[in-house]
Amino acid sequence: NTAFEIGTAEFAKNMPEYCGVISKNPTTKAKRYRIEHEEKQFDMAVLERALENARQVAIDHVIDELGEDIQVEHVAEATAGQVILDIRHPDEAEDEPLQLSGIEVQTLPFYALNNRFKELDANRQYLLYCDKGVMSRLHAHHLLCEGHQNVRVYRPASLKSEAGSSK
Repeated sequence: NTAFEIGTAEFAKNMPEYCGVISKNPTTKAKRYRIEHEEKQFDMAVLERALENARQVAIDHVIDELGEDIQVEHVAEATAGQVILDIRHPDEAEDEPLQLSGIEVQTLPFYALNNRFKELDANRQYLLYCDKGVMSRLHAHHLLCEGHQNVRVYRPASLKSEAGSSK
């Protein structure tokens, strides 16, 4: 098995745990034909470079490794004029929409954020929101590194009382 040969078997064995940190429904048992289709399109040189530069970091230390040079600001309350970007997967945002009185909330999934953020009004302040805060912090850090100074992370004190529930 290739995973054992290249030393990733242990990581792959625990994949559902890691994906569960940031994803509602991670693909952990994909259909063989889908895997083979994606593998044919994959540039193995990318994997080889990644393996050459790889280092081990415990999953609970990934956030700590973002870099001390750029701090991601967290806010517990949004104020008028700020826009909350709900970066959760569309299914999650639809199941439990984030609704705050007097605050504009836009849905912009995490996988589209980096490409579409530059299209947003640069004069507005954006607060990234996801349930656990992991994806919002990672993406906020990335956007800050790219020079966007108008991004923070929205981490309300009580997610349930402010977010409400549609169930």
